[in-house]
This record gives sequence, structure tokens and C-alpha cells, in this order.
Amino acid sequence: MKNKIMRNLWLKILSIVVAILFWLVIVNITDPTTSRTFYNIPVQVLNENVITSVNQVYEIVSGDKVQVTVKGKRSFVETLSPSDFEASADLSELSKVNAVSISVKLKRVPSSSVDVDWGNAVLKVKLEKRVSRKFKVQIEHQGELSEDYELGEMVAKPNIIEVSCGQSKFKKIDHVGVVVTLNGESEDFERKYSPILYDEDGDILDNTNVTFSNDTVVVSTKVLQTKEIPVYVNTIGAPAAGYQLVQTDYQPQTIRISGKSDDLKKNISVKIPINIDNAKKTVEKEVVLSDYLTPEVSIVGDVTTVSVRCDIEKNGRRSFVLTSADIAVKNLPKNCTMDFTEPDMKYKITVSGDEEALRDLTLNDLGAYVDLFGLSTGLHLLEVRYRLPRGVTVKNKVKVKVTLISQSGAKETMLPTVTPEPTSEPEE
Repeated sequence: MKNKIMRNLWLKILSIVVAILFWLVIVNITDPTTSRTFYNIPVQVLNENVITSVNQVYEIVSGDKVQVTVKGKRSFVETLSPSDFEASADLSELSKVNAVSISVKLKRVPSSSVDVDWGNAVLKVKLEKRVSRKFKVQIEHQGELSEDYELGEMVAKPNIIEVSCGQSKFKKIDHVGVVVTLNGESEDFERKYSPILYDEDGDILDNTNVTFSNDTVVVSTKVLQTKEIPVYVNTIGAPAAGYQLVQTDYQPQTIRISGKSDDLKKNISVKIPINIDNAKKTVEKEVVLSDYLTPEVSIVGDVTTVSVRCDIEKNGRRSFVLTSADIAVKNLPKNCTMDFTEPDMKYKITVSGDEEALRDLTLNDLGAYVDLFGLSTGLHLLEVRYRLPRGVTVKNKVKVKVTLISQSGAKETMLPTVTPEPTSEPEE
């Protein structure tokens, strides 16, 4: 038996070696060695407290991401993804030049040897003094509520936040705010928001390496229903003897208010009393609307006052204000048009008569007009005439400037003739 084993021993050994070599060749052919590069692997910073404990902050200058090349069997390498790598930099090992070596680990255990190379990458940081300050949270909003609803009180909790960051960034901070987004709400709501840093121009600042005393701010928002209500002006008393109240004008005649639904269901109006007792001249007042509203409702918009004018005139006299729209045109020449040169001008006229004739007199009753009979194209100054009711006379004259224009559009302005001046004798 021994002789059989030992017979041709070297051939047997050689066959084993050849078999092993063939096996290695086959394995390498079917699963060859390959390499693959992974980019932008995030670097985790460790032991930040080493910096913060000495009241400093750091800002990463470079090295926050690393490039990793893996060399190994294709069957393993091709199954890898960026999430299989763990890159870190330990700030406790920070050098005098504010740099620290990056370490990369493969989280999966390979079936064969694998070479991981990240090129001795380093993380570089910039250090500076930490500054802290408290800011009041300013609430801004964007978007719209449902129709007929108004934004009410908005309360932030906490309403003061402490901000800590590097000195250079801190100098850029103007205020801290949150933005509430409105999307057709019709009832009160409460939401969480992240604080935002703003510079003095209202631009948003990067909050990297910034610490807030609270990472979220809860904003409670009131949504109020609105309603349009009328405004009334009532006069109190009577003008002095021999004087009368001609008319009362006021603006606005309606306003929009907001409040709770139950409060708006009530019959609400604004009633403003104006005292004209013993008045001998026109009474004009600017009245604050909120003085005549209950605390449960508030005014919507910028209108906060009512302008009131009570025209008071002496008995037997009335005053009116004429504009070009109140003046009729008679005897307009053919093939001509007419324009008032000063269309926005206002003309005050005073009429007199017995009280019965003046009591119901209106501007239209005066029948104001201008007569263009016999006029040529050009600029003219005309006196306004009237068709007055019986017993009424106009106390003052009013003249208006008009321009007659030919239908072709050319204006022939009537200018005074200029006297010719003598010319000098011609020279030889």
C-alpha cells in the first residue's frame, strides 16, 4: 500500500499544485478584483464640545465631504453604496493649524480583503469667539385667509429666543422671525415653526453653526370674521338765528369691521353725533371711528376716521360749487368741438332769494351754461350764464376759459396782432 502511495509522488504533488493554480485562475476570471470611487461622503464631526467648552465656535473651511476609493472583489465592491461608509473627524485631535485627519470606516464586513483609500483627507476649520444675545421673535405672514376673514392676534411662544453663534455671523443678524403661511383658513389655528435669522435688508442668513435656545416656535393665530356696517351722522341742535343747515356730507358711509362670529351677528352700526348748535359757519370735523365701536370689534383696513362737513349758511343765501361738468354748452359752431381749458377748476357761486325758493334748490336748478354764438376757433374767456328759478339771483360772476377746435383737430388760437418794428437800412 505504501508503495502505491509513494509511486510517482512528484507527479501527484504537481497535479495538486496545478489544480490549485487552475482554481485560482478560474476564481479570478469569474470574480476579478476591481475598484470603485464614491464621492461626497459626509464627514461627521466628533467631540465638538472641545471647541464649545472654551466659548468658541467653528466653521468648516474644507473637508466636510470626502472621496473614497475601494479596491476588492467585484462581487463585493459592486454591492456597496455611499451609506456603507462612515467618515468622521475628531476635533479633540485638532492641530495648531486648525486641521484634523479624516477617518473612514467600512460598515460592512467584506468576504475578502478590501482596500479603502481616502487620500489622507483632512478637515479644516476656522475658530472664532462665540457671542450670545436674546432677540424678540417677529412674526410675519404670507398667503391669504378665506374671504370675509381677517387676521387677528398672533402670539409666539416663546416670544424671546437666545441666539449663539460666531462673532462674524452675529454682526450680520438684525432680527429673528418666523413666517406663518396662510392657506384659506377660516378658524383659529396653532402651528410650529423654525426660527429664521434676518439681516438688516430682510434677507435670510445661513444658520449653520448657530444655536437657538429653542429650535421651534409655536405661533397661535386668531382668525376673525369680517362684516360691512353703515355709518350715520346725526346733527344735534340748530344753527344760530338767521342761519340754516343746508346739507351734511360725510365719508366713508360704510366701514368693514372684524370680530368673533357671535359679536358680528348683532345689528351693528356707527352713529356719530355732530353738534351744530348756534353755528354761524360751516362745521367740519374728523371723527375717530373707534370711539363709537364696542371693544369686541375692530376696524379692518387703514380707514380710522370719518370726515364730516355740515354746510351752514345765512338765511336767504345759498352757495354752490360749479365744475365744467355742471356747465352746459349752447350754440356750438358747426364742424367744431369745444374743450374747457381748466376742466378740474372749481367755481363757487352764491345765490340769494327768499327762504322758500332756496330751501329745495339744487345745482341743476341753476341751469348754468356758456353761449358760443358767433365765436371763431381759438381760446375764449366766457361768463357763465344761468336759467334761474323765479325769485333767485346770482350774487357773483364766474368766467371760464374754453377752446374752440375745428373738426380737423387744428386749433386756431386768436392772438393779438403784433405791431411791426422798423428795420434798419440795408448795407452795401
